Amino acid sequence: MEGPLAIVTGGTGALGSVICSAFLNTGVRVAIPLRPGGHAPRLPGGTPPGMVFTAEAAIDTEEGSRAFVRALGERWGDAGILVNGAGAYAGGEAIGELTGETFEEMLSANLRTAFYMSGAVLPAMRRRASGRIVSIAAMAALDPQPKRGAYAIAKRGVVTLTETIALETKGTGITANAIAPGIIVTPANRASMPSADVARWVTPEEIAAIILFLCSADARSVSGTVVKAYGGV
Repeated sequence: MEGPLAIVTGGTGALGSVICSAFLNTGVRVAIPLRPGGHAPRLPGGTPPGMVFTAEAAIDTEEGSRAFVRALGERWGDAGILVNGAGAYAGGEAIGELTGETFEEMLSANLRTAFYMSGAVLPAMRRRASGRIVSIAAMAALDPQPKRGAYAIAKRGVVTLTETIALETKGTGITANAIAPGIIVTPANRASMPSADVARWVTPEEIAAIILFLCSADARSVSGTVVKAYGGV
């Protein structure tokens, strides 16, 4: 891994908790920003003390993201890895029906969190001349569908953010990549689509394995890439 410390946003969710477990199982400490009033992360049994840092932070703002990174730095030092896993989904409305409130919610949850957290960690990564940023986009960002506009636009922004960071950090030892999953096997998705063929979905463990590779020394030459993880065919 690129350093012994990773920030995982969205680390308390169905996907994020698996990503955190994957890092912890390799000996990488994990820092998880919590939404104000949010619940504590689900951690694998036997996780040693001192392996997880948490603090409440509004990471969809510049101030909140920088405050979290600053607090982590004072406690453990700078993170060599950032996984932008925070996100949310809303669909079912065409653009002419979509409210500004829903659009802003999708931008905040999916794009602003990635933008501000990336901006908060990059100065230290530049000073250290190394770092890994991996962001979770979505299949909808590359293959938009009707009535998913706000979500698809926000996730497409994540792709553009990733490509821009990769260009701006070329030759610095920093890489930036994104993963575009299809439907992920989570309890919420199973409940909303009970008759779907889950075998065609992608699992959180598969996504976590891709992230571990992108954060490894073996992936030092991979940057600006969007990995399509659409699930079984």
